[in-house]
Amino acid sequence: MHVSLAEALEVRGGPLQEEEIWAVLNQSAESLQELFRRVSIADPAALGFIISPWSLLLMPSGSVSFTDENISSQDLRAFTAPEVLQNHSLTSLSDVEKLHIYSLGMTLYWGADHEVPQSQPIKLGDHLNSILLGMCEDVIYARVSVRTVLDACSAHVRNSNCAPSFSYVKQLVKLVLGNISGTDQLSRSSEQKPDRSQAIRDRLRGKGLPTAFHSIFIAPYLDFNKLYTLQESVCGFILKLDAYNW
Repeated sequence: MHVSLAEALEVRGGPLQEEEIWAVLNQSAESLQELFRRVSIADPAALGFIISPWSLLLMPSGSVSFTDENISSQDLRAFTAPEVLQNHSLTSLSDVEKLHIYSLGMTLYWGADHEVPQSQPIKLGDHLNSILLGMCEDVIYARVSVRTVLDACSAHVRNSNCAPSFSYVKQLVKLVLGNISGTDQLSRSSEQKPDRSQAIRDRLRGKGLPTAFHSIFIAPYLDFNKLYTLQESVCGFILKLDAYNW
């Protein structure tokens, strides 16, 4: 049994707290790292998904998983890496990693912004905000890697008194499965990088999407042929890796 990030925050009626974002970030990055470690010719479609609030699954064990099922009614454009929307070819495994990093960063910004009035800033500490901004870079080579994210999470744990990451994920699951009406509030710094953060918020709220985004979509929602194309692209690239004994 599991719940999506969107379901947890719908029950809460408010955003992720800073330590929760760190926790979901760490557990998600660990899950991605494991997927990349295990990816093979046997299951090349394992990476053919788009991370979003509806596809990021919180597990009762405190781990995180991803799915591409039951999300056909959601608008995934804001969570989809620009290079995917613009039909750019994937030329390395790093490219596949970076498209998931982008989607995860946008998903966590969505969580931080959930039900926060547009007139109010998202209050994140400098370190976390810097990592999320690095994940959401439009240019693929400028994005941080999974390894960089995990190192940042480890540094945060060493320098704070936070609980283990899995415990925060468990509490988010209990919001839905246990019908808990809220969690302890965690202190957050008010330091911001307002311009870039605001641009990301606007994109998540359907504003400021690049013109190219609109030209490739007939409907207001992501054409799921696009998702299948992403899966085929990832599969094709992994097949090439296998052929070269990667």
